[in-house]
Amino acid sequence: MVKRQERKEQITEYRQRQILDAALTVFSKKGYGEATIPDIAREAGVAVGTIYNYYESKRDLLVAIVNTFVVTQPFRELLKQAGQGDEKKFVRSIIKDRLGWGFENADRFLFVFTEILRDPELREPFSEKVLSPVLQFPEKYLAAKIASGDFRRLNHRLMVRAMVGMVIGFILLRKLEGERSPVQGLPTSKMAAELSNFVINGLQKKGS
Repeated sequence: MVKRQERKEQITEYRQRQILDAALTVFSKKGYGEATIPDIAREAGVAVGTIYNYYESKRDLLVAIVNTFVVTQPFRELLKQAGQGDEKKFVRSIIKDRLGWGFENADRFLFVFTEILRDPELREPFSEKVLSPVLQFPEKYLAAKIASGDFRRLNHRLMVRAMVGMVIGFILLRKLEGERSPVQGLPTSKMAAELSNFVINGLQKKGS
């Protein structure tokens, strides 16, 4: 019985990944607005009804793509380590992970955020299913560090969003500057170390 359940879960996971891979390919080629569920079904090699067994709409597919390919499982595991060790190492690891992902994948996934900004009906599920679950870990971490007196008394929710904005802005600015960017050629680990020092020095109390 257990093996049968495990097998069922494996099939479900495989099918969902198959559909999401196909959706990402179709969205990238045709654009989100022009892509259809039948297009995605053809790309995946499944029936249209199979897609609807897992996802209610194109919007659900787009949110699932972000949850799978953007907010990756290794990144989620890093977030769960908040408060378990040295804060500089934690912040550096988070920034390094996101910079590495962004430098490699920005071109492929920029359309996702364009569509979310364009479609008001996408914002609520995106916020509920992606942003809130991700932001809760650093928010709790900062709140705890502030409460313990390790960090200065700042609005922890504001600070988390400032850090997220810094990383996203850094990725986009590097892309916009291209080869002229002064950070071209710098190892991601070096950039992450300097940015994390900048963040931690701003949060810590003087003398701590």
